[in-house]
Amino acid sequence: MTWLKFALWMGGIYLIYYAAVLLWDFLRSGKQPDAERSHELSFEEHIEPVREIAGSTPEIYDASVLSSGGVSLKQLFNLAREEVIEYTRPVSY
Repeated sequence: MTWLKFALWMGGIYLIYYAAVLLWDFLRSGKQPDAERSHELSFEEHIEPVREIAGSTPEIYDASVLSSGGVSLKQLFNLAREEVIEYTRPVSY
């Protein structure tokens, strides 16, 4: 058996298998599942809306970290040059 024959056989078996799976799903889709046998989860959370006053300032937290967000690649290289961050491998600028 050559590799071409093997690949053709495997492709044919693959297509037949997935056609059978799709046909099975299509035939089962007409039936409605029983409520007792259904495995559907639903969550309900009570949320009360909060009215925001225009012009109010957000709370400011006293912390030593000013920002924990991401930085751009250029800012990352600048931080590495200033030795603000610790890196383990050399970075080519």
